[in-house]
Amino acid sequence: MGLSRSLTCVLLVTVAGLLCFGLVMVYSTTFAQDGTKYFYRQMQWMGIGVAGMVAVTLMPREWLSRWSRVILLLIVAALAYLFLAHVAVKLFSKPALRFFPLVPGRIKGGFRWLRLGQISIQPSEFAKFGLILYLATYYGTRSRETIETWKGGVLIPGLASAMVLGFIFLGKDLSSTVITASVVLVMMFLAGVRMRFLLSLVLLGAVAGTAAIALNPERVTRVVSYRHPELRKQGDGYQLWHSHLAMGSGGFRGRGVTRSIMKRVYLPEAHTDFILAVLGEEMGYLGVLAVLGLYVLFLVSTVGIAHLCRDPVDMLICMGVGFLVAFQALVNISVVSGWCPTTGLTAPFLSYGGSSIISILLCVGLVFNACRRNLAAIHQEMLDTKVIPTYKVFHLARPE
Repeated sequence: MGLSRSLTCVLLVTVAGLLCFGLVMVYSTTFAQDGTKYFYRQMQWMGIGVAGMVAVTLMPREWLSRWSRVILLLIVAALAYLFLAHVAVKLFSKPALRFFPLVPGRIKGGFRWLRLGQISIQPSEFAKFGLILYLATYYGTRSRETIETWKGGVLIPGLASAMVLGFIFLGKDLSSTVITASVVLVMMFLAGVRMRFLLSLVLLGAVAGTAAIALNPERVTRVVSYRHPELRKQGDGYQLWHSHLAMGSGGFRGRGVTRSIMKRVYLPEAHTDFILAVLGEEMGYLGVLAVLGLYVLFLVSTVGIAHLCRDPVDMLICMGVGFLVAFQALVNISVVSGWCPTTGLTAPFLSYGGSSIISILLCVGLVFNACRRNLAAIHQEMLDTKVIPTYKVFHLARPE
């Protein structure tokens, strides 16, 4: 019980630390132009996310598993609705959007958001939560013999995943498609799907991804320009070049919070995709190392909790969430550092965004739910265990 409780505390402190870093950096990157608007809005999103995390933690896991298909179907319906809006605009021009009142229009080159009153949500972010819950429930409740077959291990869960991934990709969100597909493959591997099936899926994904890049001139330009952004610093390499300057100019201790120069004019999306570059400029390598350490702690704690799980569903949930956060953080760090092309992916827990912060906190709630079940199971085992004495007590007679 001690190890499980310790890992739970480590995870809680790690999430709290990343959220605090995120709040500080959202305030720092936005207050000069917009005052405290984005800061308070991010606090509201975090409040909703934490409330959702607590609710998921306290829900019976059986109830979550029972509703996993419904949750995934709702996400697929939302993504399909956005795709239909995209097709309608392509065929009948922009006035066709009047038949899709929940779609605010094209944002950042695609139809990815739904507007519910004053709130905009991005269904592709919640697809990560829905797929992790669905796949963990599916594989965790099937026998090994079923999982090792093509139909039971790949076809049924693969079709459900393909619908989600297909609609995300058709919404012109290749980076989210890659991240979500990677999580699906990792969960299939951990569940025991045969390696030859997995290699076939990886090959298919690699071919599809290469074609998606090669057929899109903008993506080709990103891939070509990221290696030497200084040669295109007034064009396609503008963001990457100034991201490098921001990271390098911070030095060991940084300029100080709110004192970044690059965020004011030179670095677009400073509060979202490139928030880590501003953190490096203001907090230096020390701040970046602290954030990297928290991400590593998150991965280690979720993997440790997964190893302690009695239920395979809980184990798959913990591993899926741990990989999701770690891989997305790695990609974002690689973009900011110039190791891979710009993707549009946010830094988990750090970047501004309602859908991303709420969905990632819901995923963390699934992990805490597994922690709660672990502690309850261990406590019950301790109560059910009969203590068998292995020694005898001898009463020595007193000398007269």
